[in-house]
Parts: sequence; structure tokens; C-alpha cells
Amino acid sequence: MAYLIGIDEAGYGPFLGPLCIGATYWSIPDELFHNDVDLYPLLESLVTTTLKDKSRIMIGDSKLAYKPGGGLKNLERAIFPLLPTPISSFQQWMESYAVKWSDWSSQSPWFEDYDRPLPSALDEQTLVELKQLTQTCLANSPVRFLGAKVWCLPAHRFNLLLNSFPTKGALLSHCSLTLARQITEELPEGRVQIHCDKHGGRNQYSHILQQLFPEYLVEIYKEGREISSYAWGPAEKRVACRFVAKGESFLPAALASMYAKYTRELTMGAFNDWWAQHIPEIKPTAGYPQDAKRFVQEIQPLVESMKLQRDVLWRNS
Repeated sequence: MAYLIGIDEAGYGPFLGPLCIGATYWSIPDELFHNDVDLYPLLESLVTTTLKDKSRIMIGDSKLAYKPGGGLKNLERAIFPLLPTPISSFQQWMESYAVKWSDWSSQSPWFEDYDRPLPSALDEQTLVELKQLTQTCLANSPVRFLGAKVWCLPAHRFNLLLNSFPTKGALLSHCSLTLARQITEELPEGRVQIHCDKHGGRNQYSHILQQLFPEYLVEIYKEGREISSYAWGPAEKRVACRFVAKGESFLPAALASMYAKYTRELTMGAFNDWWAQHIPEIKPTAGYPQDAKRFVQEIQPLVESMKLQRDVLWRNS
């Protein structure tokens, strides 16, 4: 078998709330594996890239699936039918899919006692129908969905890591590829394709790849504006890695972006709920720069009275 890993992020730009990096991983038979393998045609009875087709699951850019104030239904339609075991709450979701969540969230009081039922917007009958469709289509397909992971970095963890890197983009590259390495170490022997969205406009990734995958010499195939690609290892367990502008066109990366966005929105729900308990009239924030400044200004008296450290609340840049 050969393996496909797609990685993408949500929450790279905000000052409040976590940076979330999602990854999904899949297997396909060796004979179908090549550099430009595309899962969409192989799963055309199950997946679509448009929200107009309600008979299938939309897996695509999370920015299309989720609009502010539009609810989580489109994300849940993509994610929940593929889950191997049911998830019924926020805490269960985070413990199941967010790597080291109990450790990385321990400094953030808004996550401590928060919970909510999941899925929150997808009705049970639709979920049952989509799950049956998913099981039937995958049973008749050579493609296997193996799982997903999310690195969810609250402000405190983000700031701690940022101290070790020259830029936020370097931090994103390191975290994304560390997640990729964690997954590759769990996979059986076989060829692997890692696909990432471009990070902060960077074109060169060989140095960080060589640090994280030191067993073999990382070969540079191409480094350009549209794509940067690399490979290492012997033929029977060759690992190829590419960074692509608008990388969501690769299905595993598109679903990874949806996992990341879903986790980000759930955690922002926890964040806003906690502050609303203390300041009922406060308007929720999505954490993006301009509104984040408004939000912090409004909560500042409470921050001071609680002696809440800035690095627990505010992400440095």
C-alpha cells in the first residue's frame, strides 16, 4: 500500500485563539500511486467540491464550507460521516483528535470546564444517511481513510514555540512537518506523499525537512512560487513532500483544512463563552487583528483583576 497525508491550517492570522493544524491520512494500492494522484475521481460517488450537491459530502476549502455566522453544518457534514467512532462532545473531540490537548490547554482557563454536545448543527437523520453512504462507497473503493490529527496551539503554547523560531511562518512549517513525521512513523512501510499548503509565502523548505527527517538526504526537486517539492528514502519507502499554493485542491489537504477549521471554531466557542460568563454584554470575537484589539480593550479591567498573563491570552507575531 501507499499513503497520502494532507496538511493545512486554520487560524494563522488571528491574535486571539489557537492556531490549528490539521492532517488527514489515507491509503491506496501501490498501482494507483503516482505523483499527481487525485482522490476526487476515485471517490466521486461520495465527495463533491460544491455545496450545491446535497447528495454527497462536500470536501473542499474550509473557507467555502464555513462562513462567519453560518454555522458548522457544512464542516460537520464532511467530518462526522468519516469518524470511525462516534463523537458526542467538545471534550471528547479534543481528547480524540487534538494532539497533547490536556497538556497544551492547561494554561487556558476557558477550556477547563467547557463542554458542548456534538455534532452541533448536523441532524441525526442526515448523519445516519451520510454515514451509510460513506461506508458503502468506501467499501467499493480502493481508497481507505485512515484517520486525522490536529495540532491545536493555544496562545500560551504558540508563544512558547515562537520563541524558538525566527518567524511565524517558520513555526508553522516546523509544526506541520512534525505532525507529518508523527503520522509517517505510525504508518506501515510503503511509499508516502505529504501534501501541504504553502506557508507564509515561503518557497524553500529543504532545511526544515532535513532537520525533521535526518535519516536520509532530502533531495530538492523544485522550489518555486507555485510548488516546492522534495523526496527522500529508498524506493520501497520513498517519502515525497510538496508545498503547493492553494493546496486545498488535494482532497486529504482539503479535509485537513476542515478538521483544522472545525477545531478552531469549537475552541473559539469555548473562549467566547468563558468571557461572556464574566462580561455578559461583550460581543464575541473571531480573534482577527482589528476585532481582537477591540475585544482585549473591553476585557482589560477583568484581565488585570484576575492577574491573567498576557501570553495566555494574546498570540505574539
